[in-house]
Amino acid sequence: MPSLQHLLASALIVVSAALLPVAGATAQVTADLHTAALPKVVLPDEGERRILPDGRAIRLKVGPSATGAGYLFLGAEELPPGSRVPRHRHELDEEVLIVQQGEVTFFLDDSAHVAPAGSVVYLPPRHWIMVENRASVPARIMFVFPRGAVERCFQFIGRSVADSVAGRAPARTSADASEERHSCQMTYRAP
Repeated sequence: MPSLQHLLASALIVVSAALLPVAGATAQVTADLHTAALPKVVLPDEGERRILPDGRAIRLKVGPSATGAGYLFLGAEELPPGSRVPRHRHELDEEVLIVQQGEVTFFLDDSAHVAPAGSVVYLPPRHWIMVENRASVPARIMFVFPRGAVERCFQFIGRSVADSVAGRAPARTSADASEERHSCQMTYRAP
């Protein structure tokens, strides 16, 4: 009679052999995803412009719908003097923020950090962040996420410029609300 170790080893070999085609298919999907997109230069004034509920304007520059990116999302925002990105945290995603122009103050959990142009901030999931422009000149930041679905989040929470100018709220369905929760994975909190 075969030993338990022998049976487990045999089962592992059978399962591994069965999964090889799946792993190959996954690798092919990944390869297709990366080879289907084409390189693109996105100029400073390009990208889908969205107006957020607090009136801030952002540009969606790299993502599944913006450029065909499979795994990345990059957005840009100009922060006028005295403006802020509200206190929030990302439950699922890491984020990298890049200060392109000006100087902003990042509040990371309970500590403040002044960041001039050229600074980079790494934010792991489930840590609080708020960004303020306390300077007298505009600042420009870029934000990068390793999950392309975050682009959908900003499409949901922001309105198109045309809708914003016309005072129209976007038409929303219950499926949209479910997709928004899935794509955003964010929590807001008062400062």
